[in-house]
Amino acid sequence: MRKLLLSVLLASSISSVFAQKLDDVQEKISKGKYDEAKEKIDKVLADPKNQINANAWYYKGKVYTELARQDSTGSLTYDAKKEAYDAFKKYQELEPKNTMMVLDQNVGLFSLYDMYYNKGVKNYNNKDYAAAFDQMKNALDIETYIAKRGYSYNGFSFPVLDTQLVNLTASSAYLAKKEDDAIPYFEQLANAKIKDKEYKEVYGLLAEYYAKKNDAAKADKYLALGRELFPDEGYWTALEYGNIPSTDTTKRLARYEQMLQKYPNNFPLALDYATELFNYTYTYDKKPSDYEARQQKLQAALEKAVSLQSSAFANYIMAQHIYNQIYDLDDALRAVRGTTAADKAKKADLVAKTDKKYDEFYTYAQKAFDLYTQDNAHTKAQDKANYRKIINQLIDYHQRKKQADKVASLQEKLKTL
Repeated sequence: MRKLLLSVLLASSISSVFAQKLDDVQEKISKGKYDEAKEKIDKVLADPKNQINANAWYYKGKVYTELARQDSTGSLTYDAKKEAYDAFKKYQELEPKNTMMVLDQNVGLFSLYDMYYNKGVKNYNNKDYAAAFDQMKNALDIETYIAKRGYSYNGFSFPVLDTQLVNLTASSAYLAKKEDDAIPYFEQLANAKIKDKEYKEVYGLLAEYYAKKNDAAKADKYLALGRELFPDEGYWTALEYGNIPSTDTTKRLARYEQMLQKYPNNFPLALDYATELFNYTYTYDKKPSDYEARQQKLQAALEKAVSLQSSAFANYIMAQHIYNQIYDLDDALRAVRGTTAADKAKKADLVAKTDKKYDEFYTYAQKAFDLYTQDNAHTKAQDKANYRKIINQLIDYHQRKKQADKVASLQEKLKTL
């Protein structure tokens, strides 16, 4: 009985001493002596027996929060905000009712969020993206913790997904060249399917990232989501095509052909492929040995593009292809120098083929002219250059046909450009 009484008295004495130590911490807090309060609470929690006391952790959180707030120069040798956050979480783990923090609406957690966020914004604006990322990800961690528990402060509560903060966190990491760290945050935004044009490029970024990682399933997933939310076929097709050097024509053409099997009716893709083939066919120092085969392949590609959409440029480039064929016929005609019956027959055949090609050319050239006129082509430099070229070629055509009135009309049109 005496031993039991002694134990009760001893426990009461220890409890009283512990309470006095916490009272001392509170006194230092009330006087704003946070360095001294830190020294005392650190000593309390250095004793393993005291580490199961929830209130000790609450006061540590409070003290370290104030120390972090006062550290305007960043001179502390420890992360006071993180220490405070961990302490508050430990308090709530040991005290599920959260009694002491409910009294001030969990203001300590909201204060820590503010400090991390504001510091992160400052770092971001100063282009210190690595530091900004560290601050933003901690702000987001605290915000998520608060939101999951449904805490609010003076009527304010955090959204389930704070798109602005997630985007800032992702962007900070990305700009700090920490791509692998940025991706999970960008994925949060993408998976939320936010239909805001501000986030369009997120889907492209994710698709490119996973393509580089040879993860076709995820690359396709984000391309499909992007297409669903932001219809812009030219953009998504170009993105999926990838960045192949302009000098590697063989690889570029192979990639186009691969994609056209997947998207056979995609006009921007078909037109880009035809344009690439056009340059491949007609840009050379010495005529390639497979020149005619290239022309045939180009012809098929252009016919496909025009059939999908009869745009000004599609008709223009088809007209240029045919005009090059006319030059080839002219070269062949000049090469026939003899006067034999066979030579004369060959010349007649080449002239007939040239006439036919001119008529074929006219169909596409006139269509290109009409569409460029309709589209007010002089407002864009490249369109204006194409427009001028097609007009000059049509003048040549009508001069050949001896149609002076049409020649004069087109010459007047040229003067307005």
